[in-house]
Amino acid sequence: MSDFLLVALIGGGLSVVVWIGCGISAALTARRWGARLVNWLFFGALLGPVALYLVHKVLNHSCPHCQAPVLRAVRICPGCGSQIPRLEHNPVGPFWTYRRDW
Repeated sequence: MSDFLLVALIGGGLSVVVWIGCGISAALTARRWGARLVNWLFFGALLGPVALYLVHKVLNHSCPHCQAPVLRAVRICPGCGSQIPRLEHNPVGPFWTYRRDW
């Protein structure tokens, strides 16, 4: 086996491991912040590092009662159990349908 093929196989294998690791990390973080684990396992496997970015930077905010981090789709805080009030300004752009029924 040539050295190039060996390096390509190792690099591809490491990329897959990192992709799956980012997806699992995003799913576990989303679950801790009140989201459904199964949904985020799917999104995490599909999007990998992008899902991790979405969970940490785009879709998170804090509970107004206990300041625990929660995702925007969560209606009841997993930390204190209180109702999360409607957002003043729902997101626009790629997530415009997110919580639009509130």
